[in-house]
Amino acid sequence: MYNSVEVVASIFHSPVSLGLDRSKKLQDQLIQYLTKLVHINSVNPDLSTEGQQEREIAEYVSRHFHQLGIPTQVHTINGDRCNTTAFLKGANPEKILLMNGHLDTVGIEDMTDPFNLRKDGDKLYGRGTYDMLAGCAVQMGLAAYFKDQPCPISLAFTFVADEESLSMGMEHLVEHYLPSLPAKPFLGIFMEPTEESIGISNKGYAWFEIEIEGLAAHGSRPEEGINAIFPLAAALQELEIINQELAQEKPHPYLGHATLHPGLISGGTGQSVIAAMSKLNWERRILPGESQDKLDTELKRVISAIENANGDHTVKARQTFNRPPNEIPKDDLVVKLKKAAGNTNYNGMSYWADSALASQAGIPSILFGPAGHGAHAVDEWVSLASLVNCYESMKRFILDFD
Repeated sequence: MYNSVEVVASIFHSPVSLGLDRSKKLQDQLIQYLTKLVHINSVNPDLSTEGQQEREIAEYVSRHFHQLGIPTQVHTINGDRCNTTAFLKGANPEKILLMNGHLDTVGIEDMTDPFNLRKDGDKLYGRGTYDMLAGCAVQMGLAAYFKDQPCPISLAFTFVADEESLSMGMEHLVEHYLPSLPAKPFLGIFMEPTEESIGISNKGYAWFEIEIEGLAAHGSRPEEGINAIFPLAAALQELEIINQELAQEKPHPYLGHATLHPGLISGGTGQSVIAAMSKLNWERRILPGESQDKLDTELKRVISAIENANGDHTVKARQTFNRPPNEIPKDDLVVKLKKAAGNTNYNGMSYWADSALASQAGIPSILFGPAGHGAHAVDEWVSLASLVNCYESMKRFILDFD
């Protein structure tokens, strides 16, 4: 028969209570990492005057790995735009899993107290919680676990700058860090928010610009000028026709249809002046399998529509920037992750992500991250339960290589 002291001890040391203790400890640990990440202003300075560069947050992440005894480095890209990397050598040093998160966030306009994490039930509020500092916290948690546990594979932890703008951080990583690894990673997992689905595809995008040149004149004497704004109507009409045609094409099974939209229009110098110039910029969202020739043909159609519009104007057009789409097959590795994540769904992401640049460099890469709400919005939050689930899924996936 147990005495009362023995009964109390058995309760406090039961498997259930120990499991609850471990779960609470893990939650607290991930919240602690995320709290500090959110507290550091890592707003992309290209997107907001409130932003600062990523050095402070990059150095915080690097200190975490240094304290764990895992080799780490802060990589300066330009000024204080920085990446952080760390490498944990596993039992198989040349079987490397690449993990990635971006350190920058979008702006904080109209937000209240954006850099202080606020917990409301399961929701963790703050700028970057969902997109995608939670994914960075998962990497930090995995590093803390595997520093004391045998790891069957090697882990490349990477944290990059500038994903929210031009991806200079990922470009630097591809060019300078990845070639320094003992072997090319067999898979990249980019921890963007996916609602715990496996993101096996995402759209790319291209930016286009046309400039129309006319001749300025007084508004009362239009016959002496060449209006550069009127031809924009023909350009917009042609873009609308192209967009309608894209909507009629066979949809991608996960991404739906390709799309385009006008984004910026400018022109003229005053209401009483015949406009001597105008400019139109648009974005084209690209599906896997669409060719550059197709995009070039669409651009030529817009140019032709402008040239055929009334007037003696001239037009210049160009593609100003582009990022590729990404798609990888459901091979054994992807199926393995799906099982580790509780047989979650496959999905496609309408947004672009840095994973496409890793795939382009020969590392098949997918997206996998927690559920939440409000990417780029004032009410951004990530689910704590989902954050823990993603951590546990990644841990199971890694341990299953043993």
